[in-house]
Amino acid sequence: MKWGCVLLKGGRGSRMGYRDKSELIWRGQTFGFRIRQELEQLGIPCFLSEAEKSSPSEDAGNKMALWSPVLDQIQQAGPMGGIVSCLKACLLKDSSMEGLFFVSCDLPFFRKEMAVRLAAAFKEGDDGVMWRTRDGRLHPVCAFYAKSALPVMESCLNEGEFRMRTLCSRLRMRILDTEKEHIPDTWFMNINRPEAYEALEDRKRPAVLAVSGSKNTGKTTLTEALVRELSKRGVKVAVIKHDGHDFTPDVPGTDSHRMKAAGAFGTVVYSEKRFCVVKEETKQAEDFIACFSEADLILLEGQKHSSYPKLETMRRVISTEPVCRQETVLAYVTDFGGGGIQGKWDETPVYPFQDMDRILELVIKVMDGYKG
Repeated sequence: MKWGCVLLKGGRGSRMGYRDKSELIWRGQTFGFRIRQELEQLGIPCFLSEAEKSSPSEDAGNKMALWSPVLDQIQQAGPMGGIVSCLKACLLKDSSMEGLFFVSCDLPFFRKEMAVRLAAAFKEGDDGVMWRTRDGRLHPVCAFYAKSALPVMESCLNEGEFRMRTLCSRLRMRILDTEKEHIPDTWFMNINRPEAYEALEDRKRPAVLAVSGSKNTGKTTLTEALVRELSKRGVKVAVIKHDGHDFTPDVPGTDSHRMKAAGAFGTVVYSEKRFCVVKEETKQAEDFIACFSEADLILLEGQKHSSYPKLETMRRVISTEPVCRQETVLAYVTDFGGGGIQGKWDETPVYPFQDMDRILELVIKVMDGYKG
């Protein structure tokens, strides 16, 4: 399918005190820059929808100025006006384009996978595809709209009906549920009011989850599966693993090993893409969490005696007796039925290793901060 993407820059930003939401800062980058980085990875035409043309001084040094700008031709019509203007302009340039993906500039946690999955779900006869989060809320400004939606959109505009909810009720929209796709709901958080922007400070630490259990019960197998499946969905996962035995990080014959042998108490080896630090010092798992501040989730392999929320793995041939405090266990992952677990565990879910759908959904809820 031939499609493009659009960043809806928005209008005056009245609910944000007339601030340009695309210029709001999160972790040292503007919202617009963060979203642009994700969209450009799609490798498709990118457009910038603006209510009014930016001045050259505002665009100075901003790579978004190199995008194809599309001015909103229908004023005071909200997002619908920008969507219609972009669809018309893009189809005028290339009539073979099937549709456009739109994302609002006030979604700083947006990931490209949110667009990819919508486009992949599109079927012939659909007017579009949009997300529905676990609270039942629809997200029409993080959605794909086909060119077939234009007549209905224009009809709404002619009636003076600018509400996106009304528009979507008249379109043949396919709904994609975050719960079934295992996409975090927090990625759809709209930062369109000052209080929401201030609350972002509480989201600077990544979620932490331990995968614990006795030796040889499948901790590494489960951790690897979680990393693989979550990474497919755009989740940035870091892993911190405790080794019960000491290990040799500097391979004999390497320059770093020579420096160590010469008496250096620490070494750093780095290239254009990666680095490795070796230092003789006693550390705990929590000391490394700050190394991955940009992560969405940090998985700790081991840490069975810690207070971190955890998945506990068990295999019948090793042990059917839990080794973690039950109050810290979110679920047991086993190769046998829950009835074989020794002790009190009745209120804790039990999943087989192959039930990744339910395990993933539990992990996503930890990331989203669900209680209970």
